[in-house]
Amino acid sequence: MKTLLSSFANFSIGSRVKLNNGFIAEIIFIDASSQTRPVIKIKDSDQIINLGINRELYIEEIL
Repeated sequence: MKTLLSSFANFSIGSRVKLNNGFIAEIIFIDASSQTRPVIKIKDSDQIINLGINRELYIEEIL
């Protein structure tokens, strides 16, 4: 299971996602200890958000 999650995590870096607040973002880093809560960069902005810390936001859809 750990290997499968690790493979998925590597595949997801660079993916575009839609957040629950409607913003579009790109996955820029996935922490091995929190693979479902990556660090993202909001599209057309310099804002970087760590979803592991910012718990009110989450990925709604992978684009």
